Amino acid sequence: MRELIQRGIFGIVFLLFVFAPFVVDLKNNTNIFNFTLYIFAMLSTYELFKMGKGTAFPSNLMLPALLFNTALFLPMLIVTFKGLFPELPLNSILMSPENGDLIYKLVILGSILVLLSLVVFTSLIFVKGSIEAIYKFVFPLNVLYIAVPMALLSVAYTLSPKEYKQLLLIALLPIYLNDTFAYLSGRLLGKRLMFPRVSPKKTWEGFIGGMLIAALAMVALLYFSPVATEKNYLQIALVSCTVSILATLGDLFESKLKRTANVKDSGGILPGHGGILDRIDAMLFAAPIVFVALILL
Repeated sequence: MRELIQRGIFGIVFLLFVFAPFVVDLKNNTNIFNFTLYIFAMLSTYELFKMGKGTAFPSNLMLPALLFNTALFLPMLIVTFKGLFPELPLNSILMSPENGDLIYKLVILGSILVLLSLVVFTSLIFVKGSIEAIYKFVFPLNVLYIAVPMALLSVAYTLSPKEYKQLLLIALLPIYLNDTFAYLSGRLLGKRLMFPRVSPKKTWEGFIGGMLIAALAMVALLYFSPVATEKNYLQIALVSCTVSILATLGDLFESKLKRTANVKDSGGILPGHGGILDRIDAMLFAAPIVFVALILL
C-alpha cells in the first residue's frame, strides 16, 4: 500500500510538470512546454549515459551529448523566451517566414528518421541475446532515441497554432491513461507475461486492459467536446490504441536497455517510478510521431 501511495503522489507531481505548462500555453498562446521537453531530454540523456557506465562500454561523451541537445533545442527555446519577453532582442530561424518551407521539410525528414529509428529499436526488443554493444554507440543512440524525437516534438509544437497545439493532448493523454490502467489491470488480472526476459512484470492482461480502458476514457472525454461525432469517436479510439501500442513498445525497449545495463531503474529522481527516462520512455516512441501525424492529417 505504501508503495502504491508513493507511486501515486509522485505520479501526480510528474503529470503536473507535464500538463501544467501545456494548459498555460493553451490559455496564453505561449510555448512554455518546450522547457519541459528540454529538461526531460537533458535528464534522460544523463540517465542513459549513467546506465552505460555499468556496461563494458562506458562513454565519456555525456557532456558533448548534453551540448548537442542544447544546440538542437536552442531555436525553440529562443522562440519561447521571445514569446515571454517580446522586448528581448532575440531571433530564431523558426521566426523567419522565408524559412517556413525548409522547416516543414526538416519536420518531415525528422519524422521519417524517428519512425525508422523506432523500427530498429523495436526489433532490438525481440533479440534474445545481449544488446550490450549498443552502449558502445551511446552518443548516436542518444541522438536517435532521445534528442531527435524530443526536438521534433518541440519544433512541431512551437510552430503549431493554438488549435493544433490542442492535438498534443490526444497524443499524450492516452500514454498516461494506458500506463495507469495497464498497471492496475496487470496487478488485478495479470497472469500471462508478455516478455519475461525483458520486462518480468508486464502481462498481456495489463496491456490489453490498459489499451482498451484508455481508448474508452478518450471516447468518454470526447463525448463532452463540441466536435463529437460518431466518426470522431472511432478516430480517437484508433489513435488511442495506436498510442498505447507505441507506448508499450517504448516501455519494453527501455526495459531492454536497463536489463542490458543490469539496473532496475534509469534513476531515482521520482520515488516509486525511477528516473525521468523511466517516465518518458513511452512518450519517446508515441508522442512525436502521433502528434506530427495528427497535425498533417
